[in-house]
Amino acid sequence: MTQLQKISAADAKRAVDEGMALLVCIYDDDKFRDTAHLEGAIPMSEFLRMKPDLAVDTRIIFY
Repeated sequence: MTQLQKISAADAKRAVDEGMALLVCIYDDDKFRDTAHLEGAIPMSEFLRMKPDLAVDTRIIFY
């Protein structure tokens, strides 16, 4: 079963910077680029393309 937990922005940044997590914006391309982009994040469309090839234990942080 998937466990959901809230984490701080600092913890999210650290996990992404260390390559321990994938940061995914719930918005898609236009809104992602215009208003919701965080350094190291990918838009939902890119995540959906990658999803079939991700390891089952990949840590994913959605925002």
